[in-house]
Amino acid sequence: MKKEKDFTYKKTIFLSGPMRGVPREEALAWRKKAEKLLSKNFKVLHAYRGREKKETFPDPKGAVIRDKNDIFISDIILVNDTFPNASMIGTSMEVFYAHSLDKIVILFGEAHKNDYWLNYHSHLRFKTLIEACRFIKKMFVE
Repeated sequence: MKKEKDFTYKKTIFLSGPMRGVPREEALAWRKKAEKLLSKNFKVLHAYRGREKKETFPDPKGAVIRDKNDIFISDIILVNDTFPNASMIGTSMEVFYAHSLDKIVILFGEAHKNDYWLNYHSHLRFKTLIEACRFIKKMFVE
């Protein structure tokens, strides 16, 4: 018997989080973990894809263009807020942009838990990545 292909639509999740001030290995580690937790049920995008080892964009504008497009086509934005000393400028811009597009914005971590802009422009905050991923799966898969 021939096996049918599954054409079920998968929601897309964009992984947002600081890069400046965070060692590449650490910034990639949580993204890889999130991808492992979510990729069975979701298409997962992140800013480091294709740039895992080194920067590959000849101009930083290329990174912003692609990130904005990824946010535009995503359904959910999952934001890492666990690095207290990292710059959140780009992450905050991604959160604001996603919010302006009526995307679902979910944060995890409490490094900037009192930040007015992050709190206003996000929908929910969890303490850990695992809690956030568990919620996302419960809300959009089960």
